[in-house]
Amino acid sequence: MSLFKQCFPEMQACQVLESIPEKFIVDFANGLDVVDDHLRHQQNRPFFQRLKEGISGQSAARQQAINAAVHDGLQASLTWLTELTLSQAKTNFAVSQVNDRVNALMQDTANIAHYSADTRELLLELSDKVHLWMANNDEQLKRIDSVQRGQLHLDRVLSQWSAGRYAAIPIASRCYVALEELRWGAFGEVIRDGEVQQSQQLIETLKNRVLTQMAQDYGRNGHARHDIRNWLSWQQDTLQTPDWPETLSWLADWSTDVRQPMCRAVTQPGAALPLRIPRICSAERIAATLVDEVFSKEHA
Repeated sequence: MSLFKQCFPEMQACQVLESIPEKFIVDFANGLDVVDDHLRHQQNRPFFQRLKEGISGQSAARQQAINAAVHDGLQASLTWLTELTLSQAKTNFAVSQVNDRVNALMQDTANIAHYSADTRELLLELSDKVHLWMANNDEQLKRIDSVQRGQLHLDRVLSQWSAGRYAAIPIASRCYVALEELRWGAFGEVIRDGEVQQSQQLIETLKNRVLTQMAQDYGRNGHARHDIRNWLSWQQDTLQTPDWPETLSWLADWSTDVRQPMCRAVTQPGAALPLRIPRICSAERIAATLVDEVFSKEHA
C-alpha cells in the first residue's frame, strides 16, 4: 500500500488516483525556495497543505528530527523531498520535473555568496539520486515495449472507470480524472516521447474509448447533445464532503478559463462556466476537447 493510501484512508480520491503522489511531489519540489528558505506560495492551496500535513505526520514516526523542521528549513524539506521522490514517484514525468527544480535550486545557491554548504551538499545528493533513478528507470523501460505499456495503462485506467471507481463525481469529471491518471503514467510517457504517428493513433483510440465510457455512464448515444449541467451535476452527499471537489480543483490548477475552458468547467464545482463552453454538448464534444486540452504539448 502506498504512503498516500495509508495516510488518507478516508479520502476516496487518494485511494483511487495514482496521479496524486506524482503531482504532490512535483508541487512540493516547485515550492522550495532557496532565497526564503522555506516552502513558498502554498498557504493559499489548502488541498496541497492538507496532503503535506498528513504525509509529514505519518513520516514523523520514522524521521522525527526531519519533520520537526519540515515547515521551516530548506535542508529538512530537501531531505524529505529525497525520501518522497525515491519511495513514491513511479514515472519519469514526475521525477524529471523534480530534477529540473533541483537544477534550478543549485543554480540559485551558486548565485548567493556564502550560502550553506550543507544545503548545497543535500542538493547534490538529491541530484545524484534523481539521476540514478532516471537511469535505472530508462534501463527498465528498454526491456518493455513502450507502446504496449501505454496501451496496458489505458486499459487499466478505463477498467477502473467502468468498475465505478469514479462514480462519486460528475460524468465529465470522470473523464478528466481518467485523463490525468493517464497523463502522469505510462500512457503519457508514450504520448510525450513516442513516435508522432504512434502518439496520434493512441490519442484517437483514447478519444473513442472515453467517449464510449461517458455515453455508457449517461445512458445515451455519445453523439447526442444534452444540457452541459447534466454532464457536470454532482451528487449532493459528495458535495457535502470536500475531498473530491478539492482534489479536482488541485489536479487542474495548471489550467485557465481561456486556454483550457473544458478542464476548468469540469473541475471547479460552483464556479461560473467559462464563456467558451457550449451550454449544450455531446459526450463526443466533451471527450475530444478534454483530451486535446490535457494532452496539449504545453501541458503533456
